[in-house]
This record gives sequence, structure tokens and C-alpha cells, in this order.
Amino acid sequence: MLLKFKKNRQRPVFVIGTGRSGTHWLGFSLGGHPEVRATVEVDPMFKLSTKMALNESLEGELYGSLVKAYKKQLLKSGSKLYVDKTHPNIWIAEKLKETFPRALFVGIERNPYATVASMLKHKSVSAWHRRWKEYPVPNRFLGITEKMADRYDDIPLASQCAIRWVAHHQRMNQLRSSLADDLSVISYEDFAYDAEETILKLQKFLGLHEPIPVPKVKTESLRKWRANLSDENLSQIEDIVGFPPHAIEGLPGTSSSL
Repeated sequence: MLLKFKKNRQRPVFVIGTGRSGTHWLGFSLGGHPEVRATVEVDPMFKLSTKMALNESLEGELYGSLVKAYKKQLLKSGSKLYVDKTHPNIWIAEKLKETFPRALFVGIERNPYATVASMLKHKSVSAWHRRWKEYPVPNRFLGITEKMADRYDDIPLASQCAIRWVAHHQRMNQLRSSLADDLSVISYEDFAYDAEETILKLQKFLGLHEPIPVPKVKTESLRKWRANLSDENLSQIEDIVGFPPHAIEGLPGTSSSL
């Protein structure tokens, strides 16, 4: 049975970024809005997108199934704005925009030191780096180049995670150009320190009539990364990202200006 889909009636919103950058938090925050229906890491979308992010050659085989799943979700959403948090869609954003011409994208970035600290803490996230040989090289998702492959196992895990952050940061910058006004990138730090202004920006971008619920944030927890990273970790991350932790420590909105 063919799905009836009116491209001009509904528009999906895709939340994108790297793991441990606040995409989950953002997805659930938007999902709390009465005008929004949200899915957060729901299969088959999340599984399909992740497979394609790790192996670009699978796009021809899997992309059609992803589109079909999104069309079903749009129909389920009725008159509500459909928001999906499947952050690996960062790697196929232009394709999604071509398929869904009215689509909007919300990106979120977090300072690399905090992102890496969170990656190291969550074994399910850092496991991708141990399993890297299961996927083709170059690997855009992990930031592994062919030149890097021969020595990747010797690179410290904190450095590997930082390489992944850089790959996603560079990709987000590409999308700022290719998606132009259809992409709004917010800072994790701004979302935490200046939630009301950031929320208002998103409300206008998404065309919502009612205010987005402002999430409760314990700002003191935003600096825990400093205690969770050793001096060696800090040095390893700095070597990859190119700036020291004191350049961003405690400063709201830093990642949006990197």
C-alpha cells in the first residue's frame, strides 16, 4: 500500500549533532511542547541512520526505508509539528532536505572537553571506537581517515573521541552553508545558561505559537567535565581541537562560536 504524502502540508524537523552534545535533551525539550509530536532515537529511523553514518555505501540500500519510516511518522503526527531526534542524520541532511523540501534542521553543539568527558563516561558511546574495524575507512562518523587508519589503535581514547567531535563540528559548519536558513544551530552552553533566549530563538525558527517549556538546568553540573578529565586527557583533547580548556571553561555559548 502506497503512502499518501503531501509535501506541502507537513514539515519534519530533524535534531542533529554528535553523541553526548545535548541532542537527547533538546529532543525531549521540544517534545514537551503542545504543538509538537517528537520521536527520540526511535527505530527504525535511528538504526537506519546510524548504519548509514558508519557506512556511506549503505545509503543506496537503506535510505528509501528511512524515508518511508519518516512519512509514516508524519502521517501519525497529524496537525502537530513532527520533530525527530536522530542525530546521525547530520551525515545525510542534504538528502533529507531534497526529499522533504520544507524540512527544518536544529543542530546543537557542546564544548569538546565536556563532550569527550561524557563520551568516556558512557561505554555504549565509546564502544564505537573499539569497533571501528567493523566499518569501512574512511569513517565520517568517527572521523577516521585512510591516513589515520594504520595508527588508529595507538591513539588514546580521549583523542579518538576528540577526533569524532571535530568531524561532526566540521560537518555542522558545512551544513550552515548547504542548508542555510533551514538550519538553526544552538549551543549546549547557551541552552543551559540562557535557556529563555535560546528557547525563544527556537520558537521563532520553528514557527510555534506557544512558548517552548524552559528546561530546568543545574548549571553547576556543566563544569563537571573538568573534574572528570585527567591532565593527560586535557592535553590529548587540546592536541586535536587546537585550543586549551581554559579558553572555554565557564563561558556560555562558546561552542557556537568555535
